[in-house]
Amino acid sequence: MIRKLRLKNVVALIGFNLLLLMSISVFAQNKTVSGTVTDASSGQSLPGVTIRVKNNTSKISTTDLNGKYSISVDAASTLVFSYIGFVDQEILVGNKTVISPKLGVNTKSLSEVVVIGYGTAKRSDLTGSVSSVNAATIAKVPVVTVDQALQGRAAGVQVTNNDASPGGNISVLIRGTGSLAPGGNGPLYVVDGYPITGGINNINPSDIASIDVLKDASSAAIYGIRAANGVVIVTTKKGRKDGVQISLDAYNAYQSRPRTYKLLNAQQFGTLANQTAANDPSKQFIAFPAWNDPASLTTADWQKAIYRSGLTQNYSLALRGGSDKVQAATSVGYYNQKGIVLGSYFKRISLGLNLDYQPVKWLKSSTSAKYTYQNSNNPFTTGSTGLGVIAQLPPTLNGGSNITNEITDSNGNYGFYNPIYTYTAKYTNPIYSINTNQYANVAQYLLTSSSLEATIFTGLKIKTNAGVTTTNTNGTYFSPSDSRIVAQYGAAGGATQNPYFNQSQSTSFDWLWENTIAYDRTFGKHAIAFVGGVSQQQITANGYSGYGVPTNNVIRDLSQLAPGTLVLNSTAQGVRSLASVFARLNYTLDEKYILTGTVRRDGSSKFAPGHQYGTFPSAALAWKVKQESFLKDANWLTDFKLRGSYGISGNEQTIAPNQFYTLYQAGSAATTSNNYGYPFGKVFQPGIIAIQPANPDLKWETDYQTDFGTDISFLKGELNITVDYFNRRSKDFLLTIPVPPQSGFLFNTKNVGSMVNKGFEFGLNYNHSIRDFRFGAAITASILRNKLTSLTAGTNSITNPITTPGTNGQIALPGNGWTVFSQTNVGQSIGEFYGYKSSGIIQTQAQLDALNAAAVAKGFANYQQAGTSLGDRLYADINGDGHITADDQTSLGNPQPKFYGGLNLDG
Repeated sequence: MIRKLRLKNVVALIGFNLLLLMSISVFAQNKTVSGTVTDASSGQSLPGVTIRVKNNTSKISTTDLNGKYSISVDAASTLVFSYIGFVDQEILVGNKTVISPKLGVNTKSLSEVVVIGYGTAKRSDLTGSVSSVNAATIAKVPVVTVDQALQGRAAGVQVTNNDASPGGNISVLIRGTGSLAPGGNGPLYVVDGYPITGGINNINPSDIASIDVLKDASSAAIYGIRAANGVVIVTTKKGRKDGVQISLDAYNAYQSRPRTYKLLNAQQFGTLANQTAANDPSKQFIAFPAWNDPASLTTADWQKAIYRSGLTQNYSLALRGGSDKVQAATSVGYYNQKGIVLGSYFKRISLGLNLDYQPVKWLKSSTSAKYTYQNSNNPFTTGSTGLGVIAQLPPTLNGGSNITNEITDSNGNYGFYNPIYTYTAKYTNPIYSINTNQYANVAQYLLTSSSLEATIFTGLKIKTNAGVTTTNTNGTYFSPSDSRIVAQYGAAGGATQNPYFNQSQSTSFDWLWENTIAYDRTFGKHAIAFVGGVSQQQITANGYSGYGVPTNNVIRDLSQLAPGTLVLNSTAQGVRSLASVFARLNYTLDEKYILTGTVRRDGSSKFAPGHQYGTFPSAALAWKVKQESFLKDANWLTDFKLRGSYGISGNEQTIAPNQFYTLYQAGSAATTSNNYGYPFGKVFQPGIIAIQPANPDLKWETDYQTDFGTDISFLKGELNITVDYFNRRSKDFLLTIPVPPQSGFLFNTKNVGSMVNKGFEFGLNYNHSIRDFRFGAAITASILRNKLTSLTAGTNSITNPITTPGTNGQIALPGNGWTVFSQTNVGQSIGEFYGYKSSGIIQTQAQLDALNAAAVAKGFANYQQAGTSLGDRLYADINGDGHITADDQTSLGNPQPKFYGGLNLDG
């Protein structure tokens, strides 16, 4: 009886427990929650929004084309709605089965959306090294070009203004010098998805929404053969859905006259000239008797005449607006800079249009157009042969002018000087040339592109993009006839001024067609983002130059030249094309670990068959350490990410088309030498000669780059720190180098060596707001070391300017814009200043006698040279042989900065 009672109790207990478990199960049972996610400002649905369960990465869903979603969760769950550019929103499920949040735009996160080439990414998800400058930053500092907007604001980017004239050229280096060829170190610029070959100074900075600089090979490798020097992606402003916005930017800037050098006046210069003539009779000023009395000379202040105050005016008007289906942005800009040098100016008129149209949710189109007109003039080039000549002109016109001893007098007459030690050289006055001659340098630029993008289903998009870029540059110089010079000096001695005109014109036509496919998908803890495509681009360039004698003193083009006087100096045409296929795959695991793989294969017509195609891969890995459990609750730390990358990219811009062929040059129809001709039948016929041998083994320069970096954020994103280490190895750099004369040629283009750039980059950004007060500070710093590691052309050094081929086993560079002598040896930095090292001044006769005696004892005639005397520079005997020769030249320093950076404050 008792046993039966116990059995009944056990059965009852088991039944009660089962009932309890069932009730708990029913209470915790999942349910389906659905809804539509929309934009709070426009009400438009948002496709691709991520919906996840807070603290549970396995429960993830995304919205479809119509912004709809559904997800199975329990009532105790909290849903997190995330979308790039919008504020995350968290909602407790509870008893709700329909949740339709409205997401608001997050202006702070918008600045963290980075354009990475054929796509975008949140900065927190980047695996590569990217620096960014947004529109708000650009608006606070008046800049003329996109390049200037980067100066001091992007770590690892060195911006140098080598030409201070209005509209002058700006040099941009990303992570050092990777090539020795002229123009071979500039980055690739991409404007609204269009890779351009030039004309970045034509983009109105007021139109820019963002600038993203792809620095490492991982982020830039998707541009392949053109990415070795980094990529600068420029995105211009688009229309908006929430009403019409009209903006007007205007500023005027005044530039004071520059500080002048303290030079000798006419009396001091005349006294010194007479002393010189006394010491060396061959330099006596026989033709200038007025110089015998220096006190009677009139001072000519060339600096005061050349320099003036400068004025800059900049105006930009923009209109942005649209509806749910159509958004448009238009702009017009005017820039006018009057330089501090007489006759120098830069004027620019720019027009811009961006048009976006989305007739249905799955289809949208975009059109972009940029037009620029520029007119500039710079009477002087930079360096000692340009504006530097002003400081070398004699400070008096006495003895050289028969009408006035002033630079220009009140009657409009100009004084002219005759160079000191010659009496037949042409007379000159820079002020006369600027005020009388006609200069015009006009450039027109048009960039247009259109794209069509279709969403096949959620996450899958296909896009086609086509565009055209045209440029037209026209430079003219006209010097009218002027009887004043003949009246002053007579026709003898070359004192004539006949009219003269020359013109050069170049045009280019660039077309691009690209087709891409993109797919984004999240599978539980896994997320992938893929983009792949094909690209075809062709550039046709034409140019000519001519000169002649015009029929009158008002001339605009070559058509006004007198019949039979036109000389067509040169004509040229070049066509180059690029065919490419590319892909990038981004894989994210558990929102912590990110792997990016990129590959591009390019085919370039610049190289011979067999060397036209190259493959450029890269890989990168990032670890979002802050998402780990041991740091997730660290409220003092907002974000912490470690990343590393390795990749290969190329550089083809260092070489002109057709360099792998044998190059020929035609002679002129003349009977003088160097025209490659020969007399046939007593009539001289011009000839054609080969000037450069073929080299079918030419290939592009290749960069191998390794990068390790970290991104750290504190104070809820107000303080951000980025640190990078990079090692950039550049191989097979191209040079056109002299060859031995016995080869029958002067130059040949070859792949001749390699170099390395490595260093550290540091960036700190702080922004804080207290009510209506905002303070911001940004610091960038870069440490760089550059070294030539090898030369493979049988040489041991590179020199500039050009010297005799083969001297001391050196390669001589034809150009590069350097104005001082330099030499680079294997193991040294590029462009080392090279020459004799000073050890001071020879101060006593005893010191000089001792040096000469020691040299004689070693078999030399003297220590330096026969004419060395007291007060001369004493040069160091580097090789210790007791005598100064060319072998004692050594490195005197390096122009490459070892450290550069910037500090920017704003409020």
